[in-house]
Amino acid sequence: MEKNRLTEFKDAVDSLNIKTGAPDRDRLYQRLGAILMATGIGIAFIAYFLAGAQNSGDLAVDNIEHNEHIILAICGVSLTVVGAATFIKFGITRFMRFWLIRKIYEDGKP
Repeated sequence: MEKNRLTEFKDAVDSLNIKTGAPDRDRLYQRLGAILMATGIGIAFIAYFLAGAQNSGDLAVDNIEHNEHIILAICGVSLTVVGAATFIKFGITRFMRFWLIRKIYEDGKP
């Protein structure tokens, strides 16, 4: 019963002649977004721990080195935000594409 419905749905989608895009590309970008998120979090934590581990005794040198690590941490946070936006955008795109095709199929069904 379930296989019949699935094959019927696939046949109906094929007959609608809907351009479904490139789902492999969406999946690739979604994975890229997840990798960017993880990399950004890693960079931010590494910069945080490096900034806390350095103490030369000279306050002026410490401030310069801390500024470098703050910039690195901000870059990591930015990378995380871009990765999250990419992940969410392409995840929702894949879901909405499936939902729209299902909705068109159900509305056209007698």
